[in-house]
Amino acid sequence: MTKRELIEILAKKTKLTKRAAREVVETLLDEITKALARGEKVKLSGFGVFFTKLFKAKEVLPIGGGAKKRVGARRMPRFTPGTALRRAVK
Repeated sequence: MTKRELIEILAKKTKLTKRAAREVVETLLDEITKALARGEKVKLSGFGVFFTKLFKAKEVLPIGGGAKKRVGARRMPRFTPGTALRRAVK
């Protein structure tokens, strides 16, 4: 499913215009992104938890060989599905 398809489904089910549905979806995604950027967890009951994980700096070997490269420390977004989502996908 694409973002566009999600917007169309939301517009149909809620009887919103596509523009209003797009604003809802974009606002939701924007707020989740902002919370993760602040290092906060986003818990959606029954769906799951979005959070960030800190990866330490390390040295890696390139796939094709060659000298080791240093990769700096970074935070990456992660998602853990909730029980209801896991059951629905099962």
